[in-house]
Amino acid sequence: MSLQLPKQLIDLEANCGIFAVWVVLQHRSIQIEIDQLAKLCQYDREDGTFSIGLALGLKKLGFDIRFYTDDDPDIHEKEINCYAEAKALNVPIYQALAYQDIQNAVSQGYFAIVYYDTVDGVGNHSLVFSIDENEICFFDSFDAMPAVVFEQQRRAEGICQQVIIIGDYQAPIRYS
Repeated sequence: MSLQLPKQLIDLEANCGIFAVWVVLQHRSIQIEIDQLAKLCQYDREDGTFSIGLALGLKKLGFDIRFYTDDDPDIHEKEINCYAEAKALNVPIYQALAYQDIQNAVSQGYFAIVYYDTVDGVGNHSLVFSIDENEICFFDSFDAMPAVVFEQQRRAEGICQQVIIIGDYQAPIRYS
């Protein structure tokens, strides 16, 4: 799939989460303005996006999603409202997935957005392009990451093992 990235997306600070959701939307031929997508995913310039915010955005856009996370001992104040909204929208929240479970989901045709620490020490959301027992590839990188490095980076200090599994597309929820 060839993608023409909108300038507004390229220019967005801390755009990894919004990019991941945008790629899913492109795959489904769903058009949305980047500022509207950012609002739906509860993006802000200071903190970027939180995984739960991305899950909410996808849910509001009409996707069947499952959100997986470690227990977070340091929930950001902006995430608190997201979790309350997730509960109101009946977004299922499950315990973190193992690498093999992510691999199984992707092999069954689901999209997966993962959260991990880059080797540069920056929290990052990436949409999984491919995954096998040895390596994982992302839509936002040309380089495969060895599975052992990915597992190390998703267990880095301050990083919760979070994954959004994206299923079928249905009618969107009304959103403002």
